[in-house]
Amino acid sequence: MASLEGKRVWITGASSGVGLAAAETFAKHGCDVAVSARSVDGLEKAAASVRRYGRRALVLPLDITEQDRLDAAVARIEEEWGGLDIVVPNAAMTIWGPFVDVPKEDFDRVIEISFIGMTNTVRAALPALERTAGSIVATGSLMSKIPHPTWSSYSASKWAGRSFLHTLRVELQAAGSPVTVSQVHPGAIDTPVYASTPSALGRGPRHPPEGYHPSAIAEALVGMAKKPRAEITVGAEAKALELIWTTSQQAGDLVMRAMYFYFMSGKQAGSDTSALFNAAGKGVMSGDIIGRPSFTLPLRLATLPLRLLR
Repeated sequence: MASLEGKRVWITGASSGVGLAAAETFAKHGCDVAVSARSVDGLEKAAASVRRYGRRALVLPLDITEQDRLDAAVARIEEEWGGLDIVVPNAAMTIWGPFVDVPKEDFDRVIEISFIGMTNTVRAALPALERTAGSIVATGSLMSKIPHPTWSSYSASKWAGRSFLHTLRVELQAAGSPVTVSQVHPGAIDTPVYASTPSALGRGPRHPPEGYHPSAIAEALVGMAKKPRAEITVGAEAKALELIWTTSQQAGDLVMRAMYFYFMSGKQAGSDTSALFNAAGKGVMSGDIIGRPSFTLPLRLATLPLRLLR
């Protein structure tokens, strides 16, 4: 899929952060974009950014834990646009704090949104994608490859999601399906998550000093839609952490303990857990850390052999 001109894209979690950036970036590459999340206000801002590029936008507010709402969203996209070419499962939620401090209800809600919600999205979209030889391009995470202390429910969701999508990819290949499955795994990103994550401790985590701007991750999602491959990790720091974890358990544990103490040293006020159960996206792309571009990502997407990106 060399060009995305005229492709019909559906993005979940599009009311803030990477999802909001992805809506704008896919539109910039010539796509019509349907956006979903729980926050209507955030989605309207995403739709406005799509229309600024002269593309069609559909606002489809929903909770991804409700399968019937997801099924209805796909049916509406097919009815109004004639088909669906690309789905970007991006919606996720976090709660911050050590596992022993996170109430069961909140831990389970993160799993329900960040993992089960993603599988629900794929289940809803897959029949439509079969009809168009389409693509699934999921927002994964470095946390799907390494542990991330103080974010246990989100990390577990991303590990499960990565395994599910790889399994699905192989099953579809074996069945001769034309649908491709790709994943983009970012390291730290400049999104509102660090400032707005629900907290189990009454205070928030310490923020990373910098991270990739959401638009860099959005460009990676677009790149994987153009040239599908199994997965890619974005960021030299992310790749280094992945390498340490996979090559030396002792060194990996040492680094993870350091990360634990880093995040636990946060002193700012924490957000309550209402965002786990209510609309939260405000149409804001960036957080309050330094956002930076990726200068090497375009070259990697264009030239690296498939075997190096797996």
